[in-house]
Amino acid sequence: MDIKFNINADVGEGMGDDAGLMPFIQACNIACGGHSGNQLEIKKTIELAQKHQVLIGAHPSYPDPINFGRRTMKINKKELYQSIEQQLSLLLKQLPLEKLNHIKPHGALYHDCINKEEVAGIFLEVIESVGTEVIIFTSSKGYLAKLADKKGIEYWNEAFIDRAYQGNGQLLTRSEPNSVLNDSKLIYRRIKNLTQNKGVYSINGNWIPLDAKTLCVHGDHPNAASLLKSALSYLEINET
Repeated sequence: MDIKFNINADVGEGMGDDAGLMPFIQACNIACGGHSGNQLEIKKTIELAQKHQVLIGAHPSYPDPINFGRRTMKINKKELYQSIEQQLSLLLKQLPLEKLNHIKPHGALYHDCINKEEVAGIFLEVIESVGTEVIIFTSSKGYLAKLADKKGIEYWNEAFIDRAYQGNGQLLTRSEPNSVLNDSKLIYRRIKNLTQNKGVYSINGNWIPLDAKTLCVHGDHPNAASLLKSALSYLEINET
């Protein structure tokens, strides 16, 4: 199949099927100690990504492994800066900076970088200390994208192929029923809509225009690899 899009996956989290996912993605986001991940897991995941020629990115989060980084933490600017910096350093101990393609915040930090200007600013301060050649994966409608654009830092607008969208274009929270898509045909339709029609349907059936450069699948889902494989097979059959 001639892939004309970029699919990224969150990996190195000590769960899911990273080895099964790698042949079907073009970029990966490696957990680096905030919500999950450690030196051994990072090393293993880097080697796996390099074997499949997958672009490597860092996936920092709030330092909250208990809640898997999915809750906003009330920490001050210095603590947040140091945490993100330490997480990137953990990854860069095993990967030359020039091999780091992108950085994508995880969980609550991802959403706070979209909705809170101060958090987005702190995140970008750390990125600037690393190097502005690194790409940011985020939503084009948030503060992180706006501030990155002002600073001349490249970002890729991201959409999700395995999560339900609300009518306002935000993801449906995971605590709600049917927030995660568990049907390969639904994921196939989502990929097709995003790549061909440049948008998604919300849970209410409303059409949301969305021109994304990278599409995310969550690697912590136990069936992520098989669902993605089946969805791409449907896409290939319907494209030929």
